[in-house]
Amino acid sequence: MPPGTFLALARGGGGRSAVRILLAAQYSRNLLTLREVVERCAELDHPHTDTVRQAWRLLGGLRRTDPDAVRRVLTYPSVSAWAAETLTRLAPTEHGRPDATGGEPRTGAWPAMLAPVAAAAARYAGSSATVGFPTPPGSAFPLPMAGHVRLAPDGPARVTLAVTGHGLTVDGVPPRSGVNWWPLPRLHAGGRLELWLDDLWALSRPATPVPPGEAARWRAALAPGWRLLATRHRGYADELAAAISVVMPLSPGATELTGSGVPAEAGAALISGTFPAGVGCVALCGGGDAATTAATLVHELAHNKLAALENLFPLLRPGDDVRLPVPWRVGPRPLPALLQGLYAHVCVARFWRRQQHHETRPGGRRRAGAEFRRAGAACREVAELLLAGDRLTPHGRLLVEQLHRVATGWDRRVPGAAPRPGSGGGDRRTAPRRWVSRAGADGP
Repeated sequence: MPPGTFLALARGGGGRSAVRILLAAQYSRNLLTLREVVERCAELDHPHTDTVRQAWRLLGGLRRTDPDAVRRVLTYPSVSAWAAETLTRLAPTEHGRPDATGGEPRTGAWPAMLAPVAAAAARYAGSSATVGFPTPPGSAFPLPMAGHVRLAPDGPARVTLAVTGHGLTVDGVPPRSGVNWWPLPRLHAGGRLELWLDDLWALSRPATPVPPGEAARWRAALAPGWRLLATRHRGYADELAAAISVVMPLSPGATELTGSGVPAEAGAALISGTFPAGVGCVALCGGGDAATTAATLVHELAHNKLAALENLFPLLRPGDDVRLPVPWRVGPRPLPALLQGLYAHVCVARFWRRQQHHETRPGGRRRAGAEFRRAGAACREVAELLLAGDRLTPHGRLLVEQLHRVATGWDRRVPGAAPRPGSGGGDRRTAPRRWVSRAGADGP
């Protein structure tokens, strides 16, 4: 990555060109991950080894004839998430490498899903291909960027999927839409923004297809926010159109909202989240007005960009589970969450700063100004907290320094802004304390 691109990303920007570099790196990462899945299956004598090898050969041929089709499918968020999860689940047990004495790979891996992934790439390339693979748990599987197939629960142990540029068959029979085939809804929110409504984990578990009515609701919910970005915040709109390809709709009470992936904020009308393994996907629950929706999309775009950047450059050194308070959440948060939150809130603060000048109603201007000041102050506080510690890598320190410079630059431009802690004004007792992790003090 060119140094200038890293610096632009470190300040929360970068544009479409930086997003393309991040996605190209994600593609390379996924290719390496899938190759390791193939090799790991062979090492473990996994029952899916032959299926995985055939699918890998199909992808290899398609990369020579239509590399763009393979790139589009292999960077689809559900493929990224499944590949990373599968490789993790194929890792040896705590006893080391599996051998004839009884070591087994972790349960739950279904490497044969590489077959429908390869078939999806062939379909996207307009080529014909036939793949056979063991029937997955739940008798359901997706064809990435196309739809979901449901099989009879008492069906055969293997399924044969054939695709062409015009259709597909399952065990020699064309699936019936709404019966055993659900095409993936696609949202055209206007301009260049085109999104699939999909389940990020569809390759890892049986997914519930999104009904047509739900697709129409999400189209109506997202369109005002997207129009605001496209007309008033073109930089963010360009990045969003390049970076985000999937919206995962979630219902209130979904496990993703209460687990480690998406933080559920009590009382929030619009809850959102990003999963680092699924770069390009945004999870959403609920709805909001145009400005709220736009700010939420900017927030999750930032999380996606930083997740992709962290795949290239480690930003935090390993260490103990340090947890520190943050202004935007109740309770202490681990350092990776602080860093992600800082990056996202700098981008959101920039959005509200600009939005102040586009609001025509006094109430809207007051709200935008208050949101900007709140986010900007929080960013300065958290950046200084991170810089006071010892866990940032050189790239991580450069990133946080750039974010701090952006936030303090706003501070200097705001008339009557409160002095920053430790800046020479106000009570110096509010300056961030120096904290040192045990691993930072004793280890590398």
